[in-house]
Amino acid sequence: MFSRKSLFVLLAFLLCFPVWSDAADHELGRPFWVLQQQINDLNRQVRNLAGRFSPPVISYTLPCTNAFSLTLNLIITDDKEIAYYAIQEQGGDPPANIITFVEPGLASVNYSLTIEPGLATRRFLLIATDTDGNSSKASFEIAPDFCYGP
Repeated sequence: MFSRKSLFVLLAFLLCFPVWSDAADHELGRPFWVLQQQINDLNRQVRNLAGRFSPPVISYTLPCTNAFSLTLNLIITDDKEIAYYAIQEQGGDPPANIITFVEPGLASVNYSLTIEPGLATRRFLLIATDTDGNSSKASFEIAPDFCYGP
């Protein structure tokens, strides 16, 4: 009498027809409209939340000022306010630790520090944190012969 294929098509039509007739632009489709609004709101909240997890960007240069010293030029940028940054010498004798809290409202910081190469390789860690708690870090080493020419 009916093939399986035609029975399946008829069954699909009967089950899906009420959904088509109650589309969101129809008065009976109001629950679909409310559901779509909730989905849109959730998508907007997820996009806003995802934007909160971008850490600050740390960049630096180490130009030599002469054969015995160099300058750390530190640049920190973020799309939010920067809370603080830190420069720490790892295992130095004595270790250098600089922690600077940034003035509210700043999303970019420039800082310069003169460093002398030591008798051994010096290792530094740079850390920056924004007001949302996101942090990033960078590290570099300065060899004793860093500023000597080739």
